[in-house]
Amino acid sequence: MNKEPFLKNFSQPLKLISLLIIIIISVFIINVIGVLLALPFWGNNVITTFTEGMNLNSAENIGFYKFLQIFNHLGMFIIPSILFAFLINRNIGKYLRINRFPKLFTILSGILLIMVCMPFINWLMTMNGMMKLPEAFSGIEEWMRKSEDSAELITNKFLNVSSIGGLLINLFMIAIIPAIGEEFLFRGILQKQFKLWFGNIHIAIFISAFLFSAMHIQFFGFIPRLVLGVILGYLYYFSRNLWVPIITHLFNNGIAVIIYFLNFNKIMSTDIDKLGSEGNDYILILGSLIFSIVLMLSIYKREYLRKRLKTKKED
Repeated sequence: MNKEPFLKNFSQPLKLISLLIIIIISVFIINVIGVLLALPFWGNNVITTFTEGMNLNSAENIGFYKFLQIFNHLGMFIIPSILFAFLINRNIGKYLRINRFPKLFTILSGILLIMVCMPFINWLMTMNGMMKLPEAFSGIEEWMRKSEDSAELITNKFLNVSSIGGLLINLFMIAIIPAIGEEFLFRGILQKQFKLWFGNIHIAIFISAFLFSAMHIQFFGFIPRLVLGVILGYLYYFSRNLWVPIITHLFNNGIAVIIYFLNFNKIMSTDIDKLGSEGNDYILILGSLIFSIVLMLSIYKREYLRKRLKTKKED
C-alpha cells in the first residue's frame, strides 16, 4: 500500500516553509554541481571567479556566468517546484497543470494580451523609475539605483552577442528557462498554495505577483513586473493550464532578447521599450490599458466561464 505524499497533510504555513527549505538546499547543491561541471571547460580558476564576484571584462567570464545562471535557475525554480509537487501530489504534471496542452486560441490570446499591454507596461516602467524616496531615505535610494544600474550592466553584457549561437544561448537562458521555472514556482506552486491558505484567488494572485516582482531585486521596475505577474496569474487562473502563462512569459522575454539582438547588430533600430515610455503619448497608453482589460475579460468569458458552464452540465 502506497503511503500518502510526505507534505500532503502539512498546514499551509508548514508547506511554504518546507518549500523555502527545498529551494535553499536545491540552490546550494545545483550551484556546486554547476561549478564542478564547469571545471573541464573553464579550468581551475572557476572557483576563484565564482567566489570573488562578477568580473565582466572577459568573454570567457561572461560565458561562465551564463552557464552558472542556467544552473541557478534550475536550482532555484524548476527543481524545487518539481520536488515540492511530488511531495504533495506525486502526479507532478496534474498538480502543476502541465499534463495537457492548451488550445492554440488560448495561447494566441495570451500572446496578444502581452503585446497589447506593452505600451502601458512601458509607461509604468517610466513612472516607477521616476519615483523618489523622502530625503531621510536618500542613502537607501542611492543604493537602490546603484543596484539597478549594476543589474542593467550585467544584462547588457549578457545580451551583447553578434552570432546566432549567442542569440540562441540568450533565448535559452533569459526566455525559456526563466519562463518555465518562474511560472512553475510563482503560479504553479505559490499561487495555488496561497489560494488554499487564504481561500481567495485574487489575494493569491497578488501575493504571488508581488513575490515574483520582488525576486528580481530591481526596485525601479517593481510596479510593471508586479502588473505583469498579475496578468500571468489571471491567465493561469482563467485557463487552468500552466502552459498558457509559461508561453506568454516566454514570448515576453524572448521578443525582448530578439529585438535587442537586432538593434545591437544594427539590423533594425526599433525599440519596443520606447512604446508608451515617453509618457506624452496618452492615447497609446490609454488605448493599451483599455484594450488589455477588454482582452482579459474576453479570455475570462471564453476560458473560465465556459469551462465552469461545461462542468455544471456534466454534473
